[in-house]
Amino acid sequence: MKPMRNTFALAACLVLAACGFEIQIPRAGGPLDDITTEQRAAFDRGSALMRRRFTPSEGLGPLYNASSCAACHEQPVTGGGAPNYRNFFLVAMGPQGSQVPLPISNLPSQVLPSFFGPGFRGGRIVVPVTGPQGLAITMAQRAGPPLFGTGLFALVTNATIIALSDPDDADGDGISGRFNRAPGLLIGRFGFKSQANNIESFIRGAARNQMGVTTNPVLGSGATVSLSSCRLPQVPTTGPNDPITDEDTVADPEVSVPDFADIIAFCRFLAPPRRLDLTAPAARGQVLFESIGCAKCHLMNLTTSRGTIQPFTDLLIHDMGPQLADGISQGSPQPSLAGIATTGSEYRTAPLWGAALNAPYLHDGRAGTLLEAITMHAGEADAIRITFEALSAADQADLIAFLEGL
Repeated sequence: MKPMRNTFALAACLVLAACGFEIQIPRAGGPLDDITTEQRAAFDRGSALMRRRFTPSEGLGPLYNASSCAACHEQPVTGGGAPNYRNFFLVAMGPQGSQVPLPISNLPSQVLPSFFGPGFRGGRIVVPVTGPQGLAITMAQRAGPPLFGTGLFALVTNATIIALSDPDDADGDGISGRFNRAPGLLIGRFGFKSQANNIESFIRGAARNQMGVTTNPVLGSGATVSLSSCRLPQVPTTGPNDPITDEDTVADPEVSVPDFADIIAFCRFLAPPRRLDLTAPAARGQVLFESIGCAKCHLMNLTTSRGTIQPFTDLLIHDMGPQLADGISQGSPQPSLAGIATTGSEYRTAPLWGAALNAPYLHDGRAGTLLEAITMHAGEADAIRITFEALSAADQADLIAFLEGL
């Protein structure tokens, strides 16, 4: 009966088309066009696994924030972002540059768990005002980021990112983007602060921190962009070639290597959202986007080892001003004459492909609209934001129309 239902569904689509109804092709959620049949099969299996809801008997917990990957990557389709109620907290102890997780309840990272599985002792975690010896405690929220096109950033070379950086604003345009580095001084591409280089370790860390689900390496250090080993802050006591374990009664790994390889395949091969046709307002908005300086950080084109992509990011970190600063420092930023060795007020330029699909915006989802996100830019973006705010309402609407079509 299943093939017959598919036939009826196809016939219904053909009837709608014949009657003049436009068949909408989803803008996001599908795989890259140029992957192999085997890679497409792995992508499809991974998509289903992203939606799998774990239970404690299957390894969920004992500390966790969500029961599935899609819980934080569900909007508007699997692989997208998440509404604000899915936000989680990072809690760091110590001064920037030397921050560590709270030394309680065997926390594996700075991610603060909200839920606890059976057998967990100690109750809900209470965050102290200060740590031992008066060490500072820093808390920050994080939103679930969209994964669209993320795997393509692994194909951007170190040389490309280095060439784009300008840590001392040598050209005097007020923009001083820096590259960030994961431990091992490998140039980062992933995460809100470009603090990660190895996409596999980044995803394994998220599974452990957000769901309490353990994994074994798939490619391990072979998944790093520079093809050398590194240890990432998402799994602070574990290298990319090491198994991850936890303290529940379910045997580790709680996801098999083949299954986790499929989840990685989904994240690697998830395509960027399809761009909409350029309307007249959007065309005017594109001119404004470039003329007022937005494109200085949100670069349309990036060269990869497999051609040019259009993510509207430079993959660099930029100072976004004191209001957006969260005091959480991750990675080792490119040195500059200013001597700032931490990233507490810096964030990776957000990719803008699929911008209309990715609300809420910014690292903690505090901006509900694109207009709010733009007007919250500060720091290096001060002058550009002021120029935007001086535009007429019609011009601002055109610029946002351009973003909504990306």
